[in-house]
Amino acid sequence: MESQYHLIEQRLEILPWYITEFIEYKGRKNSEHTLLNYCRDFEIFFNWLVVEGITPSPIKNISLEVLEQLRPKDIVSFETHCSIRRENANDTIARRIAALKSLFHYLSQIAEDDNMYPYLKRNVMAKIDVVREKHSEDEKAEQIAGRILVNDEINSFREFVASEYANLVQDSKRIYNAHIRNRERDVAIISLILGSGLRVSEVVSLDMDKIDWNKQHVLVKRKGSKHEKVVFSDVALLDLLEYKANRFSKSSAQKMVEKYAEAFGKGDLTFHKLRHTFATQHYKTNKDIATLKRQLGHSNINTTMIYTHVFDNTLKDSVNNADK
Repeated sequence: MESQYHLIEQRLEILPWYITEFIEYKGRKNSEHTLLNYCRDFEIFFNWLVVEGITPSPIKNISLEVLEQLRPKDIVSFETHCSIRRENANDTIARRIAALKSLFHYLSQIAEDDNMYPYLKRNVMAKIDVVREKHSEDEKAEQIAGRILVNDEINSFREFVASEYANLVQDSKRIYNAHIRNRERDVAIISLILGSGLRVSEVVSLDMDKIDWNKQHVLVKRKGSKHEKVVFSDVALLDLLEYKANRFSKSSAQKMVEKYAEAFGKGDLTFHKLRHTFATQHYKTNKDIATLKRQLGHSNINTTMIYTHVFDNTLKDSVNNADK
C-alpha cells in the first residue's frame, strides 16, 4: 500500500523548520497517519495566526518568538475559530489542541539550541486543557447502530461493488471505465475491512509482502508502533487474491467507500463504519470481547466494550418478559 511520507514532506515544505524537527522526533513512535495529522493541524493553526494578524505570511517564516508571545486568550480564540468558522466537532478541536500541546512541550522541554537552552522559554499551551466530549457507551452505540451494515447488507454491499454498481453507471463512459479499471482494487479494500476490522491507516499502509496467504493473516503496524498479526476472513482472502498489484492512498480509499455507499443507499457509511460493521458482527456472532479487542488493536478493553451495546436487546427483552 502507498506510503504517506510524500504527503508529509509536501506539508513540511510550507511549515517552519522546527516542525520538521518535531515530526522527525515523533516519527520514531508514531504512524505516518498521525504525523500527517500533526502537519495538517499545525498548518491550520499557523494560517489562523496569519489571518488574525498575529504574524505576517508566509507561515514558513513564523518564528519561535511568535509562539513564545502567545497568550491563553489567543488559544481560546483559535478554539472558537475551529468551532464556529471551521465547524469542527469537539473531538476534532480537542485533537488540534492536543497536537499543539505536544508541539509546545517538545519546543520547551526537549529541543535545545546550540547553547543547550530550550527553543521556547515560555509554554502557553501548558495553561490550556484538552476538553473532550464525553459520551456514554449507550450513546456511542446508538450513533454507530444506524450507520453500519447489518446482517444481509454486508454481503449485499460486497456484491453491489463487484457487479451492480457497473450497471448503475453504464451510461457514463468515463465513470464506467474508471470503475472497471479499479473494481478489483475496490472490492479488495472493502472486503478486507469487512473481513478483518483493520483501520483505514492500517489498510493503506499494508505491505502485500507481509501477507501470509496460507495462514490468512497480515502483519500490520498499529497505534504505538506495535506490529501485530491480524487474521482476515475467507471471503477477504479470495478478493485479495484477485487483486495483488495496485496501490491506494487513504483519501482515495475513503472517497471510494463513500462513492459506493451513496449509490448503495447508505450515505452515512464510511470506511470507519465498515470497521464498526466488522466489530459489531464479530461480537454478535462470537460474544468474545477479548478476542475482538485483539483483532481491532485496542489498547483499552473499554473501547471495545461499545460493541456489546450495539443492537443489545437484553434490557428490552427483560422488561417485556417481566410484563407478560
